[in-house]
Amino acid sequence: MTFRSFCVVFVLVVSLAACKASSTHGTGKGTVAAVDLAKSEITLDHGDIPGIMGAMTMTYAVPDKKVLEGVAPGAKVEFDLKVVNGEQRVTAIRVQ
Repeated sequence: MTFRSFCVVFVLVVSLAACKASSTHGTGKGTVAAVDLAKSEITLDHGDIPGIMGAMTMTYAVPDKKVLEGVAPGAKVEFDLKVVNGEQRVTAIRVQ
C-alpha cells in the first residue's frame, strides 16, 4: 500500500467513525418534581432505567415543548429517554 492510499483509507475511516452517533433508548417511571416550560426541561424522580442509569432525581431537556403539555409536579409518569452522545433527552411522557 502506498502512502497516498494509506492516507485516503485513514481519512475515510476517521470520517465514518465521526459520523456514527452513539445512542441509547429506554423507558422509565417516576414522579414529576418540576416542569420548566421556559427552558423546556423536566425534573423527574425516577426508578432504574435498565441499561441506562440507576434511580435518581434529575433534570432532563425536552426538545419538543408539546411533550410537557398537561404535565405538572406530583404527576406519576412513564417517559421515554433518549441518550445521544451522552446527552439525555425526554422524548415522550405519559401521565399515569
